[in-house]
Amino acid sequence: MKQDSMDLSAHSRDQSIELQPLDRCEVAIDRVQEIELVHRLDKRLLLFAMFGNLVKTLDNTNLGSAFISGMEEELNVTGLEYNWMGVLFTIGYLIMQIPSNILLSNKRPSRYLPMMELVWSILTVAMACVQSVKGVYVIRFLLGLAEAGFYPGVVFLIGSWYTKKELGKRLAMLTIFGAFGSGLSGVVQAIMLKTMDGVFGVSGWRWMFLFDASVTVVLALTGFQYLPDYPHNTDWLSPLERTIAMQRSDSNTPHDEKPTTTRLQRFKSLLKNPYLYLFMVSWAAVHISLGAVHVLGIVAKKLGFDSVTSNLLTTPDTIITMLAGLCNGFISDKYRTRIACIVIPAFIGLFGMSLLALFVQPFAILYIAFLLTHAGLGSLTSIVMTWASESISSESEIRAMAIAIMNTSSSLMWVWTPLVLWPVTNAPYYHKGFTTSCFLILLFIACMSFTAFLQKRKEQNTTVTTTTNIEQIVPLLQPQQ
Repeated sequence: MKQDSMDLSAHSRDQSIELQPLDRCEVAIDRVQEIELVHRLDKRLLLFAMFGNLVKTLDNTNLGSAFISGMEEELNVTGLEYNWMGVLFTIGYLIMQIPSNILLSNKRPSRYLPMMELVWSILTVAMACVQSVKGVYVIRFLLGLAEAGFYPGVVFLIGSWYTKKELGKRLAMLTIFGAFGSGLSGVVQAIMLKTMDGVFGVSGWRWMFLFDASVTVVLALTGFQYLPDYPHNTDWLSPLERTIAMQRSDSNTPHDEKPTTTRLQRFKSLLKNPYLYLFMVSWAAVHISLGAVHVLGIVAKKLGFDSVTSNLLTTPDTIITMLAGLCNGFISDKYRTRIACIVIPAFIGLFGMSLLALFVQPFAILYIAFLLTHAGLGSLTSIVMTWASESISSESEIRAMAIAIMNTSSSLMWVWTPLVLWPVTNAPYYHKGFTTSCFLILLFIACMSFTAFLQKRKEQNTTVTTTTNIEQIVPLLQPQQ
């Protein structure tokens, strides 16, 4: 009986240990067990995030592929109607992005994110059945609402599980698969035009949306089964794995405790953070500039290439950007540098954009300019997001709001840039868009350089303060004469 009582007491102590804050009870992390946990996260969380971003980008870029593959003629799209389709998507995206990320920080990601994917798969089927431009307007707006929370949501979730030294290459993989989705759109559309156009009386561009919807449904159902929540409430973690995960996330307060500040106070605290505005402006500038690479197919079509060739020209561009992003992410993590892996690719992108602004000929040189622009700017986006996650705040909800604000700032630009910088009526030259993007890349480089300067100065001040404190304390420890 005494032994049973001792066992019960020990069991109670074990349970209390699991519920204690990690700053009061840290366990030594076994490296083998930590590696096993990271591998499980890669299989469940990272794979879902990568393929989810691929499908999301595929859905977004398919509008452009459909436009040059028969939708323009079949729906009688004229003037700026194509650009308004993108603007309405952006408006929906803006309305829902920050509320969606706040909901995600308080709900179970394993239910919320897959549910959003199911909704946008239904809307993608609707795109395959649309019969008018006004119908496209409505669907694109609703699609923006449904997709708004996915990218900032998975970035926030990944940041909740992985350490700083692991984030760079994983967010690079996330970005790479997004780029792959952009290139895959042209390949899928070319295949549909060659093999499915006219089958059952359905146009090839409509079959492409049906293909997208089917892939999205499969991914959503997989997410319900395998996607984790947060380190403190994921069902399939063992108690030891949960302890390791929570220590890895550098959380000093258990997630199930009520915050000591209100959401409004945390939001005000975020607004006082100077890094937020630098990253917000930088993120918006680089994404406006990336609009240049999305008009490659339209430029090719307007210069006389057929629909299949115009779609396929986007694929090599995507592959090169994927490889550049992967290499940049690994270099950033290996050498523990963010600014170098941001500024150097930005200058490469600036060189390519300058050639586009000059609209150099023949087309082969112009195409190389598109490749340089996309590889340079596309390879640095994951590093910027990683750096923002590390710099702005360690508190989960503040980080979620910051990521959402960054994405909202870039999305807000797409309310007007398709109409001003990238109207289809300006194809193929897009002189205003390419020239403006050159100046925006310079603004991006300046903001990121100033961010690095502020961080270095903060580190120096911290070192000086620590040294001063030690000098003040040490004399007190000396024996009196």
